[in-house]
Amino acid sequence: MFKYSVPKSPTAGMLIPIVGKKSIILTNDETWKHGRKKFNAAFASSNLVTFMPKILDKTMEFLALLDGYVESGEEFCLAEPCIQVTFDIIGLAVLNIDFKSMQGQDKVSVIVRAFRSLLSTFPRTFAFDNWFTNPKGHYRRIALVKTLTASLTPIVKEKFDMAHNNIRLDNKVVDRSVMAMGLRQVHTLTPQVLEECVDAVKSFLFAGHDTTAVLLQWSIYELSRTPRALAAMRKELDEVFGLDADPKSVAKQLLEDSNKLQNLQYTSAVIKESLRLYPPAGSARMVAPGSDFRLNTKDGPLDVGGMVLYVCHYAVHRDPTVYGETADVWIPERWLGQTSTTSEDYAPSSVDKDKNSSTAGAEGQKIPISAWRAFERGPRNCIGQELANLEARAILAMVARRYDFTKIGIGSLALKDGKPVLNQHGQFEVTKPLFGTFNVTMKPVDGTLMKIKYASN
Repeated sequence: MFKYSVPKSPTAGMLIPIVGKKSIILTNDETWKHGRKKFNAAFASSNLVTFMPKILDKTMEFLALLDGYVESGEEFCLAEPCIQVTFDIIGLAVLNIDFKSMQGQDKVSVIVRAFRSLLSTFPRTFAFDNWFTNPKGHYRRIALVKTLTASLTPIVKEKFDMAHNNIRLDNKVVDRSVMAMGLRQVHTLTPQVLEECVDAVKSFLFAGHDTTAVLLQWSIYELSRTPRALAAMRKELDEVFGLDADPKSVAKQLLEDSNKLQNLQYTSAVIKESLRLYPPAGSARMVAPGSDFRLNTKDGPLDVGGMVLYVCHYAVHRDPTVYGETADVWIPERWLGQTSTTSEDYAPSSVDKDKNSSTAGAEGQKIPISAWRAFERGPRNCIGQELANLEARAILAMVARRYDFTKIGIGSLALKDGKPVLNQHGQFEVTKPLFGTFNVTMKPVDGTLMKIKYASN
């Protein structure tokens, strides 16, 4: 009935100030297909590996920030350096521009300043935010959208000119950034195409920094309170990169052979489990009334024409009929042998009711293909998921053996006789669970307040 998946819900229009009305996040049918097709090759694995040197350079800057917190001993919100490094990486990947987010406020790109200011205008209840409930924020948002669009438009025009005049970066290297490669598919930069491309940049910058920044925070937090998992991950890193935990050694090896990241199966399981337990968003769809689109339910077919259908990743990912008694517990081991976030053809379509699913993924039981959908599934899955996986693996590989993190405030360890208490799942008990809050996407409520020191080894 629907060639490219069920159409997006009009409620997704709330994202227009952030991603633009012509964003591939919001468009449907042939308009969506045409927009996505331009950028498919740019997000292919063969092109993404060319970004590895830049990812590693930015990761080293990220580590320098963390080293500063080690030396000062101060508490800090992990969210800030995570946002900075992921913004810089997505800027280089999409535009081949260094946003300099980690180099001080006086050097940060106007694009990043405008984008982050724009996101800050959305309250936690932004679904009900409009000009009469928040007039000041509404008009500030309009001004920031204009600033962002005005900053991105000449960059897209320049990329188009370079692509069609065979101009190389520094007269030497072909520009393989996402936008440069996409614009090679464009023959005439009409006002409509220009708007589509600017909105594509906005979409990639938003989704490309936010999801990975949140993923890094949750992964580091859960590793900090799960000694079994941290030990297993460090052991894997020792086996793949050798016993020298110096990030420069890891970076050198990845520059020589980026395929080593594919060998990090436990690290990949950490990433997948963090996205399962803490998905940043969901997906809303809607079909027109009278379309005769029906869902099969236990009570029979249900006509959902005219209804908003929300795929709630949080609920799907914590379904006890799939994940059993540990549905709410962070257990990376459940994904070993099934760590891919893209190709799950080998997984079953439903759970085997005859097997104990208390720790789904154990004892050879595969998890159903639709029970994990952080990057969504089908034709409209996340175009940038390979890049997110690539940078998350690289960053975690260089962080995990260098530092020990301690959560402060919400989510801090509960102590008994001055020592942390290990529960039945191999995790330290906490005083109060760290939870997510909604600010356009779901993220840790306190910005992941931490203290950090160099790892004892």
